[in-house]
Amino acid sequence: MGLISLIKNVAGTTFDSISSQIQDQYLEFFTQDSLGQDILVKKGANKMEKGRNKGNSEVISNGSVINVPEGCFCLLVNNGEIVDVVSDAGAYKWDTSTAPSILANKNFGENIKQSIGDIWNRMKMGGEIQQQQRVYFVNKLEMMNQNFGTPSPVPYADPEYRNIYIRLNGTFSFRVENPVTFFRNIVGNVKDEYTVAEFMGTPAKPMQPRLEFLDNITETLNKCGGPYPNGIMFSTLPSKQGEFRRYMADCLDDEWLQKRGIVVETVAIASVTPDDKSRERIEKVDEAKLYGSDPGALGAAVALGQTEAMKAAGANANGAVNGFMGLGMMGAVGGNNATAAALNTTQQMGGQPQGGFFGGAVQQQAPVQQAAPVAAGWTCACGQPGNTGKFCGNCGQPQPAPVAAGWTCSCGQSGNTGKFCGNCGQPQPAAAPAACPKCGFKPADGNMPKFCPECGTKIG
Repeated sequence: MGLISLIKNVAGTTFDSISSQIQDQYLEFFTQDSLGQDILVKKGANKMEKGRNKGNSEVISNGSVINVPEGCFCLLVNNGEIVDVVSDAGAYKWDTSTAPSILANKNFGENIKQSIGDIWNRMKMGGEIQQQQRVYFVNKLEMMNQNFGTPSPVPYADPEYRNIYIRLNGTFSFRVENPVTFFRNIVGNVKDEYTVAEFMGTPAKPMQPRLEFLDNITETLNKCGGPYPNGIMFSTLPSKQGEFRRYMADCLDDEWLQKRGIVVETVAIASVTPDDKSRERIEKVDEAKLYGSDPGALGAAVALGQTEAMKAAGANANGAVNGFMGLGMMGAVGGNNATAAALNTTQQMGGQPQGGFFGGAVQQQAPVQQAAPVAAGWTCACGQPGNTGKFCGNCGQPQPAPVAAGWTCSCGQSGNTGKFCGNCGQPQPAAAPAACPKCGFKPADGNMPKFCPECGTKIG
């Protein structure tokens, strides 16, 4: 029985070997549509649509045609090894003796000998083929719209504002420069395809190449910054795409090209934004630059500041003199230049400052300083003047209540200061008592009602 099984097995193997060899005699045609912006590598598929070749998909018969479209590299892989690379579009013929075909060329007799030898090799492997042949198409288009952004502010040595922190975001693109290095080190013999997302990831879930790009942004910014004339202001970075791309290429291209066979093609910055503290510094520097370069702006700012100070001093009843004294000292300290700038600006505008917006603040400054000091505060009964608080600074007596401005009669006459109305002669009405005459009740707010809420006594 064992011998019979062996004979059956050998017979079956022989039949399978001959059958598979005959099926693989047909020539194939391989091509690939555009890989677009999502696929980097795709295994070539046989385009025999009528189904006549039922042979193994891993066998490419000698003499088969491979059509390489524009925008693709073509890698020919025989038994796991890259045996040829095609970079130009066109039709090419597969020429190898590892998978002979009697239809390969006109040398029919030689082709039959090679095919019979291949049948014997398949018989020794139990009817299985002992080679693997594949066609891979590698995308050589520019892979665009790869978004990037700094998750936190990064330092930037701005030539104008010195060390600031900025956020920036934009897009970059890359392309496969060396398909062999990319295939060997990154992709390998994939079963079907290898996508951009598998290689770069997404901004939310970045893969290592995208993280390396973000890490090198700081180094690139260091090259873009620095003093003039080579330093680039942060606000003009979006218009300096060429320099930014060149610096980024210096940081990444050598490493990426050698290790992965890819290069950075373009870098486009969408926006550059300083953080809050840097923005405050930038505004202060810009304001100082404006006043330093434009005397008119400086004069207007000084005059406006003096006017606001005078308004504040005049509105302060207790500290008006102190306010004017401070205004005078301000003019003495900064007025030599700033006030002169204000006067100069007014004169350039065709007017002579005479008590107006600029002149009133400047010309009246000296009279205010030379005027006799005005008594401020209140004078205590002990003779201490200039008290500004509620109690005397000398004896501690409380500030006296303000003198009443007179009383109003029922006839409508106001401002009466005597006991009788100066218009109709009616006597001054008695003042409402501060407390109940019977029980002594005093309201908390000082407004005594007509009837006492404690004892009911009529008050007035």
